[in-house]
Amino acid sequence: MSAAQEPARKRIAVVGSGMAGLISAYLLRTDRRGRYDVEIFEMQDHLSLDSASYTLTTKDDLSSAPSRLDLPMRVFAGGYYENLKRMYEYLNIKFISPRFIYTLSTLPKAQSEQVSPHFIHSSNNHRIPPLRPAGSSFSTWMAHTFGEEESFRQYLERIWLPQYYVKNYLLPLVSSVTTCTHDAVLEFPAIDIVEYERRTFRKPHFLVLGGVRKVQEKLAEKQKVHYGAKVSDVKDIGNNKVQVSWTTRDGQAHAESFDYAIMAVTPDVVGAIFSPLRKAMAGIPTTFVESVVHYDFSRISGCSTSLKQQMRSEQSSTSAGFSPAQPIHICSSSSASESVHEHPSSALITTYPIAPIDPAKVIHRAKFTRVLRTTESRDIVNRVINIKRYQHVPDEKQPSWRNGDGNVFLVGGWCWDGMVMLEGCIFSAMRVAKCLDVEIPWVASNPRPR
Repeated sequence: MSAAQEPARKRIAVVGSGMAGLISAYLLRTDRRGRYDVEIFEMQDHLSLDSASYTLTTKDDLSSAPSRLDLPMRVFAGGYYENLKRMYEYLNIKFISPRFIYTLSTLPKAQSEQVSPHFIHSSNNHRIPPLRPAGSSFSTWMAHTFGEEESFRQYLERIWLPQYYVKNYLLPLVSSVTTCTHDAVLEFPAIDIVEYERRTFRKPHFLVLGGVRKVQEKLAEKQKVHYGAKVSDVKDIGNNKVQVSWTTRDGQAHAESFDYAIMAVTPDVVGAIFSPLRKAMAGIPTTFVESVVHYDFSRISGCSTSLKQQMRSEQSSTSAGFSPAQPIHICSSSSASESVHEHPSSALITTYPIAPIDPAKVIHRAKFTRVLRTTESRDIVNRVINIKRYQHVPDEKQPSWRNGDGNVFLVGGWCWDGMVMLEGCIFSAMRVAKCLDVEIPWVASNPRPR
């Protein structure tokens, strides 16, 4: 076919530059047949995947290399993040499997009181039995150690799981993964949490060396990005065209037509810019989560001391060169749990703080939107993204728009039938690529990075 006979390249707008938006843009830009021109719209002055993270220069040694602290923490587990892991391997993203040690404790009534752990959970070295906290008798320690459309709350009630265990062990651990209140966790679909726990059981956890900035750099290479562009409207205008309207920081309004639009933003933003889903997106709850980088060790000192006592014997029995553990302290109130990560850089990262942190010792704060799950929102998402079991089910209360209608697509950690995690980002981006007949290089035979 001569150049004059070649079909025109399709123009694609990607709204949002988080993980899902960047993966979508990467897959389409690197299409082996070169059929797509991709433009990313980002309202900030920088890409959003790594935007909340922080570069820390070691406090005691200014000559050492700075550490990049991922906010939120981007740990991924084998068994659940299989597509993400394959993509990282394809892109030559280096990741490690550090040992995480979790202490579980309860927030004391008096602010001056130190926290002491009632349980220590050892991850990645999969210690069986787990570490027993100092001062805990063997009998007491052992006594506290195990339907699709039902909520997690209903599931726990149905299986008669002891409330003491739920309150002091199960909810704090799950809440540290989902970064939301205990009540919000209890409203999740039971199948979300049970499936996550089943697939990650006894699987290693990983961290990207150098942080997700390395991932962002790879995915964003050679991409055309409109920075400071706040998209206000995405509209199907017929004739297989989509109009995207946006304003720039200088107040200038723009509107252009594209062959496809991919919305890689949270449900509340989708509802604001895409009228066919305005009502449906209101049924998907979101919340704000804060991560704080600081040096306030006052509340976790008791947990750290207890942990170090228990780790001494283990360290003496481990082989030379075995990497030191990274403690994560999970402290709970009656309604929520915070996680405090003792980062190797010597800083603390507290996510979803439930108690005051000394302002003089805070060096960085970041907020991000967390999409929550309920049985109702699961139903909405599954119908919108066209899960097979939800197809052709008449229901006037459900949105008639389906993913891909009018050449508009949704991608994101919430755009699949599972926990709102990075795996949902890559899964939904891969689904759009397949709809547009684009090869997924990390699942193709003998893939080679481009």
